[in-house]
Amino acid sequence: MRPGEMSLWRFSGLIPVSTPDDNNNILSTVGGTPLVYAEQLNSALGDRVWIKNDSLLPTGSLKDRASAVVVSHALERGIEVIMTASTGNAGVALAGMAAAGGLRAVVLAPSSLPVGKAAQIIAYGAELVLVDGSYSDAYDVAVQASTEMGIYCRNTGYNPLTIEGKKTVSYEICEQLTDILDKGNNGAYWKVPDVVIVPVGDGNMISGVHKGFADLMAIGMVSRMPKIVGVQAEGSAAITNAYKNGESVITEVSSRTIADSISADRPADGYRAIQAVKNTGGQCFTVDDKEIANSVRELAAGTGIFAEASAAVAYAGLKVLQKNEWVKAGDNVVMLITGHGLKNVGDLNVNMDRLARIKPSVAALGDILKNKEIIL
Repeated sequence: MRPGEMSLWRFSGLIPVSTPDDNNNILSTVGGTPLVYAEQLNSALGDRVWIKNDSLLPTGSLKDRASAVVVSHALERGIEVIMTASTGNAGVALAGMAAAGGLRAVVLAPSSLPVGKAAQIIAYGAELVLVDGSYSDAYDVAVQASTEMGIYCRNTGYNPLTIEGKKTVSYEICEQLTDILDKGNNGAYWKVPDVVIVPVGDGNMISGVHKGFADLMAIGMVSRMPKIVGVQAEGSAAITNAYKNGESVITEVSSRTIADSISADRPADGYRAIQAVKNTGGQCFTVDDKEIANSVRELAAGTGIFAEASAAVAYAGLKVLQKNEWVKAGDNVVMLITGHGLKNVGDLNVNMDRLARIKPSVAALGDILKNKEIIL
């Protein structure tokens, strides 16, 4: 199989930009991430849970989908510089995709940006500028700079092409679920999961997921929509607050959470996010930072998938749905894992001083393993 054959560009007829020319370029190979059956989780949960693992994209997050489309559009238009505001992953994705396309990138990020994500942005050659303020402050500066300085802006919820990239994850979910469940029977429609669980920050990701399924409905590839569930961190719950209160206006919050990639004071795409949930009969709720941190560990130990806190929110949400019996046994449930845990290992707060330490001897090792009941 040639590079790029399973990329998001195989859906080029549904993406309103030109496909990149070079099939060996990272830009043209974004997409095609695995949909895996969470076997060990399912033995405990009793559900048909699947994981769409977008942490395996080139820069380690689903944001590569949006940035690949935006950068391709810039190349098509002869644009040489792209700017974005980011809490981390969007900036990393833009930096990586811009590097692949030979463009310059400028990333504005709050000064609380995790060191690991700053290192990625710098390594890709982008200009990283820290803003003494929140993500929303950085967002406003980027939009204003776009207007006053004429720099092309990738900002989520501002540039309409970001959603056109993110929606492709839904195309892949249905295509892959059909391959797995239909086993070549070639039914009239692609298979659709019963529930899709999405981490939510500024709302653009869940809006993109909804648009992807809606596109497939519109062209007759699927016969129904899944229930779309949005999960936010308790410390960054602007969208959930509006959803629960039945409000159409999103009230700004002061966001504080370990899930930095979904930390948003003033969500840029909150209204569409709420509609994605309401229109599909889904839910929107929060989980706290302790639940999120536990979910990082449980997901990694139970599946071998190391997700960053902002992505493990989806698994924390699944456990809530399980406890409330909203998800039924036999439901096909897809969790989006949207970012790799290596992006911010500080999420786990590992204390090296508390780890087992021995002299270099097998006997000492045996004592430790017996104490932990690893050997008898």
